[in-house]
Amino acid sequence: MQTSEYEAATFPDPELPVIFHLDILHPESQFPIHWQDSLELLYFVEGRAEVRSDTVCQQFATGDIAVINSNHIHDVQAISPVCRYYCLLAERDLCQRLGAPIGELRFRLRVCDQEAREFFDMIVDEMMTKNAFYKSAVKADLGCLLVHLCRHWLDAWDFEEIKRDNRLDMVKAAIRYIREHLSEELSVEAISTAAGFSKYYFCRGFKEITGRTVIDYINYTRCGYARQLLASGRYNVSEASERSGFGNLSYFTKTYKKYMGELPSKSEKELSYKNHVNGNPNNRFTDK
Repeated sequence: MQTSEYEAATFPDPELPVIFHLDILHPESQFPIHWQDSLELLYFVEGRAEVRSDTVCQQFATGDIAVINSNHIHDVQAISPVCRYYCLLAERDLCQRLGAPIGELRFRLRVCDQEAREFFDMIVDEMMTKNAFYKSAVKADLGCLLVHLCRHWLDAWDFEEIKRDNRLDMVKAAIRYIREHLSEELSVEAISTAAGFSKYYFCRGFKEITGRTVIDYINYTRCGYARQLLASGRYNVSEASERSGFGNLSYFTKTYKKYMGELPSKSEKELSYKNHVNGNPNNRFTDK
């Protein structure tokens, strides 16, 4: 299966090493916990969401900007029927050239001020219209935004204290292990051993960082993977259940409904129909 715990972002345009897109989330949307060494900025333009980044969890509304620091474990959950936000990933070296060494800086998670919004609005406008010299304009606007963040939104932090907090590396190791063995039988004991910590310390630290118990995270991840399999059109409900690590079909159905908000049989029909009407009948999920 595909693993997405560490997102090795690929920047296709060396002249403008950023990734920019509009994301739409619903409460049932899957947003896997992950991390990357780039700086990630989320500009919320509709609805509300909860963003978790390392040990901090905050709610965001329209107009707020989330700053995901380099190598921070994070995820986003919609807490309104629809949540829309612009996502901008800026290459680490680009930030360095613009005067913001993101590996050495730590920004506050929630940014809420008019000047930051104006800089982001200019970036959005340039990326959407792509007028002449827009790449230079985007880099200039991003530089202004980074300077503004450095001047007003740096977080007070103790680097030595963060180094001593081994829970973050523990959780990253656990997430890798879970995703690599998702279709197999998983136990908390095996995962904590793989992460190199006692079961008690591991369970407590995992919940504090991710906001989920280990079993909850496993079931959540398995249901998300099952949904991808159903969307591919290659697997029926029984096959998706088995491949995503559920040994019991009845338990899979019950768990899937809990996390996805509907029965897997309904997802299978609706997702297959969407693929068909979108002209993607051959869209297939590839195991890796």
